Amino acid sequence: MDLGLKGKKAVVTGGTRGIGRAIANLLVEEGCDIGICARTAAQVEEAVAVFKAKGVRAYGATVDVANGDQLAHFIQSAAGALGGLDIFISNASALGGGNDEASWRRGFEIDVMGTLRGCESAVPFLEKSGAGAIVVIGSTARSRCRVRGVPTAA
Repeated sequence: MDLGLKGKKAVVTGGTRGIGRAIANLLVEEGCDIGICARTAAQVEEAVAVFKAKGVRAYGATVDVANGDQLAHFIQSAAGALGGLDIFISNASALGGGNDEASWRRGFEIDVMGTLRGCESAVPFLEKSGAGAIVVIGSTARSRCRVRGVPTAA
């Protein structure tokens, strides 16, 4: 398939497993240079090695997407290593974890604030691209809310 992406530079958060890895794989197959981040260094290193072996420039870093400074530094470093940025894909998610307040707060920090901060950091590079694009992947995780006295569905 030719999506017309050859030579574009893309960044994918949460790019080592699941949907993020599938997105990164497709972009690499289409000829994009790729930057990925995730929480596990070994997974980042493995993915970057696979991508480089396919003949594209690849950059990876261990990042906690909830940490705005880490995320901004990663996006700036990825854009520098790749020679620019054309596509930013916010894919990291923490929703679907626990049903307690701390889990919901962590999900908000990663899913919502991580997306906002990532977009803010990527926009200056995307504006220079002439073909900049932002893609946001949302979670379909469901949680069972417990309200006192109200039964929950299974």
